[in-house]
Amino acid sequence: MTRSTCGIITILGLIGSPVGAQSAPPASPHVIVVHMVERLPYGIAFDPIRVTAQLGDTVRFVQLGGMPHNVEFRSVPTAADLGPQRLGPTLVSVGQTYDVVVDGRFPPGKYVYVCTPHEVLGMAGIIYVVATSH
Repeated sequence: MTRSTCGIITILGLIGSPVGAQSAPPASPHVIVVHMVERLPYGIAFDPIRVTAQLGDTVRFVQLGGMPHNVEFRSVPTAADLGPQRLGPTLVSVGQTYDVVVDGRFPPGKYVYVCTPHEVLGMAGIIYVVATSH
C-alpha cells in the first residue's frame, strides 16, 4: 500500500466512530410469536390471544392452519396511525409469516385485532403496547 492509501483507510476508519463519542447500549427488541391455529375443541384462534410488546419489538404472526388467515386491527388507541399496518396480507401456506414492527405508530395502549375471514368465529387477539422501560 502507498502512504496516501494508508492515510485514506485511516481517515475512513475514523469517520464511523468519532473519538470520545458515547454510544447508547443497543436496544433489545424481542420477536413475539403469535400462531394462527385451527384446533379442537376451541376452533380457530390466535395463540396466545394476548401479548405485551414494547417499542422496537416485532410481533410475528405465523400461519399454522390450513385455512387462510390475516390480521386486521379493529380497535386502537386514538393517537395511533397504523397506516397500511392496519390490514395485513392473507397467509395461505403453513409457515408463512407476517411481521408487525411496534414502532412510533404504536403509542402505548390496547390494540385489538381479528382475522377478517374468521372474526365471526371469534378469531381475535390483543397486543398491549407498554412504554419502554429504562
